Amino acid sequence: MFKATTEKTIRLCLHDNYGLRGRLERLAGENLNYLLTTEEGARYVVKIVDEHMPPAVVEMEFAAMEYAVSAGFPVKLPKIIQDKYGNIETGINIHTNNEYRLRLINFLHGNVLEYLPDISMKLIENVGISLARYHLAMQGFDHPAAHRNHRWNLAEAGQHRDKITLLRDTGKAALMTWGFDAWAQVRNSLDSMPWQFIHGDMNRENILVEGDQVTGLVDFGDACFNPVVCDLAICLSYMMMDKDNPLEAMGVALDGYLGVRALSRAERDVILPLVCGRLVTSLTVSAERRGIDPDNPNWFGGEDSAWALLQTLKELL
Repeated sequence: MFKATTEKTIRLCLHDNYGLRGRLERLAGENLNYLLTTEEGARYVVKIVDEHMPPAVVEMEFAAMEYAVSAGFPVKLPKIIQDKYGNIETGINIHTNNEYRLRLINFLHGNVLEYLPDISMKLIENVGISLARYHLAMQGFDHPAAHRNHRWNLAEAGQHRDKITLLRDTGKAALMTWGFDAWAQVRNSLDSMPWQFIHGDMNRENILVEGDQVTGLVDFGDACFNPVVCDLAICLSYMMMDKDNPLEAMGVALDGYLGVRALSRAERDVILPLVCGRLVTSLTVSAERRGIDPDNPNWFGGEDSAWALLQTLKELL
């Protein structure tokens, strides 16, 4: 009932504010996102957010994507479409206690990296190249809303350490403790490293590709002002997952990155501890969510891969 009512409300909102009608399809992932296919065959992404996503953050996303395009970033980025009143978001009356807003984004064509049956080393190298180009393009960008903390902020991964107690498996709890310790050993050194506006979530679900080339980058919802090396570590975490030789994959992506943008020795030295920080953040958030809705199909993807990579890193470091 809630699903049908929600989708009816979204369709009405789209018609009244954007002049669009079409078929809605719920997209995978943790957020309330839909694919809209109009009667003419055009496609858009519809994102529904509540008060936990402040309007200023959406304004930041809009400005950041416009800036990246103007700075010559060669990879396609989503574009927020203004409603007929010139707004980048529209209020929507979904029948819950929260206040929701709707955002319409153009659909980017491409293959989602997460769903490829095999990821070549050439493609992994090009992911590193694309991230470095993004960092160079965004060097001059800043926004007040970027100076924030959120659950995925790698520079503040320690905010999740108390969630270790949610794990009933003592072996996993010990492994997670080790991961937090590895991150904590390098946290203070981050303050002296280069900081700037970062994407914050360059995982395989947010990267679009054609062949061995990166063609699109989506979902700026975790963007913030952070050490640049944190963005790289987040990306490398996902390039290493499910690989027989994760360090080889990391090296290939890193070589691609370094061909475009240099890293200091200090930045290189913190990469693997930061990868551990990203993994334990993801796993503690999953543990917390399991107590909220253990059957949610969108909350626990990649959990086994994260545990496996964390164990591998513990054996290597």
